[in-house]
Amino acid sequence: MQTRSKTKKDVPPTIASTSNTPSVPHLRKELSMSSGLENLQLGLSSPPTKIWVKYGNNQPVKIVFDGEDVDDLKEAIKKKLSPKLNDVAVDDITLRRHGEEVDLDPDLAVDQSFKNNASTSLQVIVNAPATLKRKHEESSEVLNEIVKTMQEGFSQLKSVEIIKASSLPEDRARDLAGHLGLTFLDVLETAYKPIEPISCEPFEWNMEISEDRQMSEVVEWFKDALNLSEDFHVRDVHNRSGYNRHIPSANVTLTGGTDISIGPSATPCVWVETKKRKENFKEGQAIGELFLIDKLYPTKSMSVLTDCKDNWMIYFFSETEDKKRHLTSSKIDSHGIALAIIKQFVLDEWKTVRNVAGPNIIYQTNLPAPLTKKIKLESIPDEVDDRMADVIDNMTGKELLNMSMRNRLKFVKSIIRIEEQPIIDQFIRQFSDDYENPPPLMYA
Repeated sequence: MQTRSKTKKDVPPTIASTSNTPSVPHLRKELSMSSGLENLQLGLSSPPTKIWVKYGNNQPVKIVFDGEDVDDLKEAIKKKLSPKLNDVAVDDITLRRHGEEVDLDPDLAVDQSFKNNASTSLQVIVNAPATLKRKHEESSEVLNEIVKTMQEGFSQLKSVEIIKASSLPEDRARDLAGHLGLTFLDVLETAYKPIEPISCEPFEWNMEISEDRQMSEVVEWFKDALNLSEDFHVRDVHNRSGYNRHIPSANVTLTGGTDISIGPSATPCVWVETKKRKENFKEGQAIGELFLIDKLYPTKSMSVLTDCKDNWMIYFFSETEDKKRHLTSSKIDSHGIALAIIKQFVLDEWKTVRNVAGPNIIYQTNLPAPLTKKIKLESIPDEVDDRMADVIDNMTGKELLNMSMRNRLKFVKSIIRIEEQPIIDQFIRQFSDDYENPPPLMYA
């Protein structure tokens, strides 16, 4: 705290000259009383002090101040800089003189020495409340711990096996199904009867030309045979193969695509893998493609392997009355029956998109018994997207931190290698807002 010494007033020469005596007690008393009264009058009539202050990057402002000390000055600054400082407590405001690094004591008297101009404004500094500092420190500690754990995880991460669906052996496909808690269920063609076959000629391949160069003709054959309305699509997608699905329990990431996509609106629900010869069938490939399509879209899914003649294999997920889940497969020896099964499957999946794509349209179906048990293996979405801005105001600090960390980790996931993505998925789950079933933390 600074102290200032008061200057002693000199005795006016006119008074001093009236006396030849070096010391005149009664005159000194009168002069002392006169001086005190004069000082009191000066204090009462002292004009307000004009002080320039500057807060952050804002322009300097002038304050007309008639208080006593720095604490009063902070009150005046808070009012002058409203609403910028409305939510700031006076105790969290610090003042410094221009060019100095020393905080002004709240008890320091404000006098004429505080007069300044816009270029030498007092610095107004707002200190973060202790609770906010603590939250920031806690968030930083959590982030540092996550980075450390991620580094350790990457260094110890067992190499993820990446398998193309087109190269997936059947026995390995069955092993992956086991990792997903599925058992195989083979259903005879007769289980789909009675079903009215679609009447059409089988597709005739040109054996001298590769399959991919005939894909447009195959697509037209499917369009003509299925005779779906414009609310559905049949599309050549054989050039799209960048899809992937990670199966954590097997430490395997499947990649690939298919030849033909069929489904309601623009959403696939059936993937068709075509081969010119039955000898070229790869059941593992069709099963792998079923895993992929099920992960990608909200529809229940079917995978088909065919030569577009009378050799068809169809695959879908099903659940029986005992709540057991199966990977159901059927060998169909009639292209008419196979096409009819596909059409009923696709028509029934219209209900998945009709609320958005066509709420006033209903397609009648006559599902064969096996298709009534079809299910979706993958729950979509795993997490609700953070899209509703109006919800943010009601979110707790923990929920805001969770949302922020999920978004940051998703960005990290988008720029790393496929084999490293599973460990990021695990971290994303650490910041779930599912309070009833919180995932176990990977760090202390």
